[in-house]
Amino acid sequence: MALHVGLPGSVIAAVFLVLLVIVFRWMFRIPPLVPYEVAQIRRTVNDLRTVVVPVVNSLSSERAVELACRLAEPQQAQILLVGVVEVPLSLPLDAGMPAQRLRAEEAIEVGAAICDQHELPFDRVVIPARSAWEGIVRVARERRADLIVLGLDPKQRMPGEELSRNVAQVIRRANCEVIVDRPGHSLAGRESAS
Repeated sequence: MALHVGLPGSVIAAVFLVLLVIVFRWMFRIPPLVPYEVAQIRRTVNDLRTVVVPVVNSLSSERAVELACRLAEPQQAQILLVGVVEVPLSLPLDAGMPAQRLRAEEAIEVGAAICDQHELPFDRVVIPARSAWEGIVRVARERRADLIVLGLDPKQRMPGEELSRNVAQVIRRANCEVIVDRPGHSLAGRESAS
């Protein structure tokens, strides 16, 4: 008994065979080799869930929020906007300090507007602390942050120092990754003018 296949059947069989070969090649292809270090870095960035951004009323702070949002966007990580009210040693830690609290809340509002533009979830924290670095590190630990993004304000550095004391302490004491954004000359010039 002879099996007779017509032209349409042959075309369909050929298309099926070509598609089958393409699918098998795709399924069994070997991905390009990636160095272990690159894979680790990529994994840590992909695992971001909570990003802490300390905010003050400055362009460098707003730029840090923007950078944090861009890093958090692919994973829809939560941005935690932190305003630290520095309480002098001469006052109790629970002193009201309404003017400083208001400035912190204003800075957080600007950060919230940036987060809204990126459609990212965010939370606001105003925390009293003896020093800014102490409050930042405490919030990052309590909220189990994966990353802290700091904006380096050129006006707050000590003469001859590359980093401010607060930034240096956050880098030293944080139990998560820390990214410091140092603005270029054009932003530093605008900061000085404001």
